[in-house]
Amino acid sequence: MDPWQKQTAGPSTPKVFAGGNSVVTNRKVIGATGNHLNMGIEIERHPGSGPTGNAVGEVPRGDYIATNGSVICNDVISHANINGDLNFNLTIKQSQVPAGRIDKTPPSSQGPAVEIIIHHKVELVECLMADRSFILQHVHAKRIVTDRQYQRLKHISQPEERVTELMDQVIDGGQESCSRFLKVLKEPDILQTYPQLKNMVLV
Repeated sequence: MDPWQKQTAGPSTPKVFAGGNSVVTNRKVIGATGNHLNMGIEIERHPGSGPTGNAVGEVPRGDYIATNGSVICNDVISHANINGDLNFNLTIKQSQVPAGRIDKTPPSSQGPAVEIIIHHKVELVECLMADRSFILQHVHAKRIVTDRQYQRLKHISQPEERVTELMDQVIDGGQESCSRFLKVLKEPDILQTYPQLKNMVLV
């Protein structure tokens, strides 16, 4: 009897279920010849896409069921003649997307001050670019940005990039940060330096 006959007996196409960032492989290699055979698997997972705990709800029936980030390999190699290396490595790596690069849409429940700044963000950037250092000094003095954020912002040479990054830092600070920033924009010396602010409805 063929030694592989028992192992490969059964349905030619087994029922497979893979959910929750899981993987099932069912590869068959028959009669392969060569110096190397690469059956390795490399999986890249993005932040927040890992296992989430126990499966919720009814799991479908199947010959191979993978859930919660698991991996099932049902690969069969028969009658192969490989002179060199066989690679069956399984590699799981995290995505190298830098933190903060993932798009975020602020929820409308963040507060009125946040909504005002988001609504006028483009106008504010164009206005505050006229003297990017002046506004940065004020938000730092009011502790709206931390010392570390201030040092990083100060070394951004492009006016638009510096002010845009400042606005993002203020928005990320939430309702309190945005409320304090709106108060700064109404101070007499700020209005004198940026007269365009008088034409904006920042209330």
